Amino acid sequence: MKKEDINIKVETQTFRFIPRIPVTLDDAVNIAGGSSNGEYAVIGHEKPRATIIVDSLGSVIIHGISNQDAAKLIAEEFLLSVGLPESGKKIEKGEMVVSFSLGRAVLMPLASERFSDIGYDERLDAIRIAAKRYRCDLIIFNNGRGIALNQTSQSVIEMAIEHWANQLAEVGALA
Repeated sequence: MKKEDINIKVETQTFRFIPRIPVTLDDAVNIAGGSSNGEYAVIGHEKPRATIIVDSLGSVIIHGISNQDAAKLIAEEFLLSVGLPESGKKIEKGEMVVSFSLGRAVLMPLASERFSDIGYDERLDAIRIAAKRYRCDLIIFNNGRGIALNQTSQSVIEMAIEHWANQLAEVGALA
């Protein structure tokens, strides 16, 4: 199965911004209008829709966005809104959630019988692949649609999906 035959879309990725001057939870609540449980403050962002989380160390976490540039602009806007400089911050990329479609149905019992890295998840009615070589997990439903979790690189996720699609095709587990 070729990469072109697989439809892949990054749904979301988490980005952590560590500003030069940490954001206080008080500022996140009192100035930015967030709500806090004492350990984190949460602020909703519109256009684009995202969630801003300020942790107890003063880092700004942007959740619900898949584009790093958009996340950076949201973080800069937030920092300026609480009176902090947007320059000099460090960026850490977090894990992605990627959806994909193999374009073919998956014979789940056959797939889980043939590979020790594949297990059937009764709760989800799907197969779960521990793609250890790629350091991610793939969950694939019988219609060939799935999600990839626990990886920060889209390229690595694409390689994992392509590898496992080929493995499933070789043993006749794709209809």
